[in-house]
Amino acid sequence: MLGKREKLQYIYVLIMNMLSLAVSVLLVWLVLGGVFNLIVPYSWRDWGLTLSSLYLAFVATFLCFDQNENIVNRSMWEELRRSLLYNILMGALYASIMLVLKARMLESRYFALAVPLVNVVMMTLSHIFLREMLKAAGDKLVPKRMVGVVTTCSRVHPLLQDLQNDWTQQICGVALLEVSQQEIGMVVEGVSVTANYSSFMNWIRRAALDEIYIDIPIDRGEAFLPYLEEMESMGLTVHFRLPLIDRIEQQCCSEMSSVRLSRIMERCGGINMLTMGTLELKLRDRMLKRLMDITGGLVGCIISIPVIALVAIPLKLESPGPLIFKQKRVGLNGRYFYIRKLRSMYMDAEQRKKELQEQNEMDGLMFKMKDDPRITKVGKFIRKTSIDELPQFWNVLRGEMSLVGTRPPTVDEYVQYQSHHKRRLSMKPGITGLWQVSGRSSIENFEDVVALDIQYIDNWSIWLDIQLLFRTIGVVFTGRGAE
Repeated sequence: MLGKREKLQYIYVLIMNMLSLAVSVLLVWLVLGGVFNLIVPYSWRDWGLTLSSLYLAFVATFLCFDQNENIVNRSMWEELRRSLLYNILMGALYASIMLVLKARMLESRYFALAVPLVNVVMMTLSHIFLREMLKAAGDKLVPKRMVGVVTTCSRVHPLLQDLQNDWTQQICGVALLEVSQQEIGMVVEGVSVTANYSSFMNWIRRAALDEIYIDIPIDRGEAFLPYLEEMESMGLTVHFRLPLIDRIEQQCCSEMSSVRLSRIMERCGGINMLTMGTLELKLRDRMLKRLMDITGGLVGCIISIPVIALVAIPLKLESPGPLIFKQKRVGLNGRYFYIRKLRSMYMDAEQRKKELQEQNEMDGLMFKMKDDPRITKVGKFIRKTSIDELPQFWNVLRGEMSLVGTRPPTVDEYVQYQSHHKRRLSMKPGITGLWQVSGRSSIENFEDVVALDIQYIDNWSIWLDIQLLFRTIGVVFTGRGAE
């Protein structure tokens, strides 16, 4: 759920990005076209199509970036890095749209290259300007929420440090429950201590406050209920800590698994229910990932047809049988589906696997064997070049797999899973993934495969998927890690 700061920042950043792009286009047109005459005259229709394509690429790129991170905390170098990535993607999308539309201004390479380059500088400067403006005049851009804090000495520092990062609110004071009357007035993290246990309610009743943050020890929870009821009766927004949730998180979730821990409170059956999960993809992220899968799946299927036609004859000549091999695999959260591959083994491969089990080089649930006698000669080639994976683009189109994801286990592996292994199935399996580009043939411990899959899940972003796709292309052409 977006807070006030996130919503306002989203609007401000969008406006600044639009302004920086408009200025960049104007500068390129004035300098390259007006001064150096490097942009030949085009019709109004050509300019309209070009600017519309650029705007479409701009919007699509903007949606790809997470705008929730507090811009006030970002350094100049982080802004420059984000602007560079933003304009590389926007330039690529713009060129793709213009190519599909066969627009005349695609010939103007100076314009296509200069606009993203100039915009890297303009966007960086505009974000730095916005950051400084929010620091200096955030209360003039939007009325700040007046915030009070009720906590203890041992808990006050991290709470105040975090709250001070939000430029949409002003901390008016902090009540430290255990301090003496003489200590009232001291300053903690730049905030004045305004009350203690005996006086904090009088302070709340009289002070100009919109919201209260409460972080108190668990043994005071029941005794604090009357105060919470009174604060609610004042019309205040109250944020209070749930120590039980902290204890559950400490006991049940490791540091790695709680990276994406979601916390959603709702009512069900007349009681409060807290939802906790280790994977929380925003609707925007899910839509972008699925759109990338559909686009990549369509392109992959089209490219696969002539390649499969070329290898089909030698495959069939060496080993009679079906060209496409179907195998039952386990996908998202334990769903079964049939994966499709070009058959690289002899027809009796599954039966012979039991005989070769003692020669398994993998420590764990997976089976891997160097010079596997079940693989045909043509099969070795299509495995080395990953051609055998091409039919999986159909699985991607059907929504059973993703272009990038975790490795889909066989049913035999899945039935032997321990509980922590199943977490690698909390995202759709992929044609490629972190394990595939990390030298899969050199990894001999199944737990290392699981660790790589969980690392991918915990650090997922659309950019990580794009990086892994490019790394996969390099692995395919070099044959590194494939056996």
